[in-house]
Amino acid sequence: TMVAGGGASVVYADTVADYGWGHELANYGEYSGAPSTEETFVYAKTLLSLMMKYKHPEGKFLIIGGGIANFTDVAATFTGLIQALQHYASDIKEHKIQIWIR
Repeated sequence: TMVAGGGASVVYADTVADYGWGHELANYGEYSGAPSTEETFVYAKTLLSLMMKYKHPEGKFLIIGGGIANFTDVAATFTGLIQALQHYASDIKEHKIQIWIR
């Protein structure tokens, strides 16, 4: 998961676990605190690079939550996120990574 907001990140992780997929949750992280475009880019790039380390025959999922924030510049964070997704676009397809954004 990659979620903006500490409270929201707990809800996302708990929901994944409630549905029986807690053992598959590879990352618990959040990016609140008004990160810059560059900071979000580096964070997203790091997560994506770790996801590429090993292939899973059925693919993988990246759940992103961050379209609503009190003090975070959503446009700046999503610009960094989009840059990271563009950077790894072909690898994302090769590794069958589905990206879900809320």
